[in-house]
Amino acid sequence: MRIGLVTDFYYPWIGGPATFIRNLGHGLSARGHSVSLLCPSANGRRSDEFDGPMAVRRTQSLPVSFGYELRVSSSPLVDASHWLDEVHPDVVHVHHPFPLSSAAIWLARRRGIPVVATNHTIPACSLWGLRSTPVLYPLVVNGFGRWIITLLRRCTAVTTPTQTAATLLRDIGFRGPVEAVSNGVDIGRFRPGPRPRELAARLGIDERAVVLYTGRLDAEKQMDVWLRAAAVLVRALDVQFLVGGKGSERARLEALSRELGLEGRLHFFGYLADDEYPLVYRLADAFCVTSEVELQSISTLEAIASGVPAVGVRAGALPELIRDGENGFLADPGDSIGIARNLHRLFSNRDRLSEMGRCSRTISEQHDLNQTVARYEVILTEACHAKVAVPL
Repeated sequence: MRIGLVTDFYYPWIGGPATFIRNLGHGLSARGHSVSLLCPSANGRRSDEFDGPMAVRRTQSLPVSFGYELRVSSSPLVDASHWLDEVHPDVVHVHHPFPLSSAAIWLARRRGIPVVATNHTIPACSLWGLRSTPVLYPLVVNGFGRWIITLLRRCTAVTTPTQTAATLLRDIGFRGPVEAVSNGVDIGRFRPGPRPRELAARLGIDERAVVLYTGRLDAEKQMDVWLRAAAVLVRALDVQFLVGGKGSERARLEALSRELGLEGRLHFFGYLADDEYPLVYRLADAFCVTSEVELQSISTLEAIASGVPAVGVRAGALPELIRDGENGFLADPGDSIGIARNLHRLFSNRDRLSEMGRCSRTISEQHDLNQTVARYEVILTEACHAKVAVPL
């Protein structure tokens, strides 16, 4: 098959969708398919390149005033049209309800090309910054939800990463079939192993227990809740904290960590080289995530594949990965004290901590990336064989 992937977010922007799309593109290429990707440029200039075996067209782009280092295609209809005419995909697979993906849906349908959509977006996450405007927020959320439904109705097949995400789609009014297919995790790359001493020394980590978070440091991740939980935990236990990733909130969070007295215990390490990244999970005795709008959380998948117990919040799709009392514990969203209490419960029983780590690994094996790629190969193949009505 000639497969066209379209995304509004891709490397060097770091986030769950970018990781999933890269993994999927490389996996489908390894299965003998020709994969081309369309995405906005990270520097504003149009370019053609290869990411491994995958041909990448980066469109001209403009910065947006929200998010961290986000850019949007400056001429999505023109860019998507030219790309479709050059690539001639048998099927298009889109990932967002934003300009470039939206343009690809409309233009592919007009050419009679089937479209598969994977929805990584919920209004509550994308519109997080508007929550404090009680009149405007519900109107915008409702309008954005309707836009998502309009786009998905034009697609041959619709998938989401989790059953929770599928339910959220139905809650905003989508009535078509939705299949939950995990984003997947490379369980060969992310796996339990010995603590990497050189990396520990470089990050300032000693032999004390480590609580880890990796991911974007943007407002919807609610890392202020995470830091306040850390400040409560250190009153009872001598532990360390690692925070990886970048985002619009990093400077504020670093200042808050100092206000909370976490200097010397908490280390912000930004991004690691790709080959080192899996090793950071081997430094962790527990993984902690406090965002309540996760549709799956690839970093949580990577942590549990590495055999790390997890503490999270009882919201979004996190309970599908963090099973309360089995491979970790859940607290209510925003409850820093409850999160700290759950981390304390983990560390108070080393045998239970080890058993929960083994359970994490077992749960992750249900999300093997090979299974994800194989399932998408079937979905895309079936879409290719479906009849697509061309609008008049």
